[in-house]
Amino acid sequence: MSVATRRLGRTGWTVSELGLFCTEPWSGRWMDEDSAVALIRQAVKLGITGFHTGPACDAARAQDRLAKALRTLGPERDTLLISTNVGTVRLGRSHVARDFSPDTVEQQVADSLDRLGLDRLPLVCLDRPESAYLSDDLLDTLAALKGEGAADLIGVAGTPQQITAGLVAARGTGLIDVIMPTYSPAEQDSEAVIERAAQDGLGVIATGTLARMSFAPLDSDWSLPRTWWQARRRLADRLVAGHRVGRAQRCRFLTAVKGWNAAQACLGFVLSHPDVHSAVFATADIRHLHENAAASGRVLPTEVIRRIVAAHR
Repeated sequence: MSVATRRLGRTGWTVSELGLFCTEPWSGRWMDEDSAVALIRQAVKLGITGFHTGPACDAARAQDRLAKALRTLGPERDTLLISTNVGTVRLGRSHVARDFSPDTVEQQVADSLDRLGLDRLPLVCLDRPESAYLSDDLLDTLAALKGEGAADLIGVAGTPQQITAGLVAARGTGLIDVIMPTYSPAEQDSEAVIERAAQDGLGVIATGTLARMSFAPLDSDWSLPRTWWQARRRLADRLVAGHRVGRAQRCRFLTAVKGWNAAQACLGFVLSHPDVHSAVFATADIRHLHENAAASGRVLPTEVIRRIVAAHR
């Protein structure tokens, strides 16, 4: 089995249609370092070429673990699309702040290059910027990073409004190459911005593709750290994003699609969009990695896609 590939818009890159988000619980106490490195190596063997992280992901431990895995790879390392988010700064273990000042963005890129052991970052992505953050100085800094070879591609991630703000601010510059919208059976609000990006030839890397699996039963094994992590995350979702949980609950039928498990059905739906080039997911379980990879190259039944779309309305 090998994950299929797609062209990433007009960027010149070809990427695997599935990518791995290297963050919690992959980087924290939920998974030891050797297991994390083994998971990355196995993902590469399966044909996954997109790995996404950032300096604020679990106090940079995610980047440290990804770097250790990269050091064990051979020539295939140069074919990987490694992305790092900028603009989010971690304050302590549980608080983050927004900082898109040119100095901070430059420092985050420099730190990521050093930590990952790379000469250049294939993709530097603005992490959920609001319009007020998108100054001319910031855009000039991003252009300089590309011009100096520190970054191959520049992207913008977030809500449709935040991505649109980035595209509008950079209009006419050719600066933005990739968008990273949230898109899943439970979150389809990015349809319009995805279509707009496709018209402009931009790469589209979808995030949040598994809808945090909040519509599926929790793992029944409470001896596993990930079960506690999932339970904690679901409680937080109900407290701060109840509407998302409600949307996700409408997708409970995805746990009973013949021939697909729930995660595969989510990925199959995202990849059914003709303008999505890669669907990113997170996992700390090598069994789930293999199961998710098996969604690549398959076609989700049309009636299931129609039901997903109808459930979102």
